[in-house]
Amino acid sequence: MVRDEADIVGAMLTHQREQGIDHVVVTDNASVDGTVDILREFERDGFITLWHDPEHRKQQYRVVTRMARYAATELGADWVINADADEFLVARDPARTVRDVLSATPATADVLCVPVVNLTGDAARAGSGIERLTLRDLRDQRALADAGIPFHPTPDAIHRGNAEVEVSQGNHAASAPGWAPAVMSEELEVLHLPWRSWRQYEYKVRVSGEAYQANPELAPSPRHHGMLDFRRLQQGRLEPTYVAKHPTADEVAAGLADGTLATEGRLTGLDATAWPGRVDDVPYSPAERERLLGLGRQFRVVELAGEAEAARIQAAHDVAVAQRDSAFETNRELAQQVEDMRRRRVVRLVDRISTELHRRPKRRSAD
Repeated sequence: MVRDEADIVGAMLTHQREQGIDHVVVTDNASVDGTVDILREFERDGFITLWHDPEHRKQQYRVVTRMARYAATELGADWVINADADEFLVARDPARTVRDVLSATPATADVLCVPVVNLTGDAARAGSGIERLTLRDLRDQRALADAGIPFHPTPDAIHRGNAEVEVSQGNHAASAPGWAPAVMSEELEVLHLPWRSWRQYEYKVRVSGEAYQANPELAPSPRHHGMLDFRRLQQGRLEPTYVAKHPTADEVAAGLADGTLATEGRLTGLDATAWPGRVDDVPYSPAERERLLGLGRQFRVVELAGEAEAARIQAAHDVAVAQRDSAFETNRELAQQVEDMRRRRVVRLVDRISTELHRRPKRRSAD
């Protein structure tokens, strides 16, 4: 399911074809940036089936489930790969294709959880980013948080073709009657380009936030990363935050040395002339990048302080609730003990009265 992904969707589809994928089902979500024109090129040569869904209410799980079932029932799919336009499924072994791996997967596996790795590099105002974002982001959770990245991506789920499959929101799980539990794939991974340029990222955050607001069926947490970014956009803080997500030259050198960053060149082999929609990179000037980076780091310090205070308040609240619940339980136990004592006291009184009655001499009846 795609919406306004003209800068990357042509590369992704070209990559899928090179990986041995037979066919791709695409639902366009009312794109206005030329995405549909690119998709029609692939439709004309029979590589994709193109559907349209103009609703903007974050109904992704319903749309993807419908496509996955169609792939099984109408296309005879052995495997179904649920992916976004910025996700490139690859074999860990560069000598193999995705088709090679899936063809050799044991029949006992119904669902594969595939790890997702973010690719990073230099920030840019515009551009598809494939030649620029060539670093695997392996930083630990603290380093990610300092950069304004909430967490590493959740694994994607790919699965056997099945007419009754249910795909979860975000493509992170899939289920069908009788399926075995999902297993983690050790031979596949997804290379992810979530923030290719400021132009792409600003637009994605805005339309995603508006779509969540328009769908009362979905209630993302205020701490949901998309809603956090949507508030940053509304407050005029998103561009510095976007720039601060990317490592500086010094951080790249240190990351390559300690293994928290690693080079990744498997996507740079895509022939730029072979896929439509490529957007040339428009870099920030050094001065502008430094200014935005400084602002982004300052904003992040304030946010981290706020998150720490919120965590402290939540922890204090949790302690108070636990103490209240403990006191309630203690009082309940005490009340039960008192009631038990009262019952025992009543029993003893009854027993005493009964004993006294039995001890008293019986009155003789009158002659």
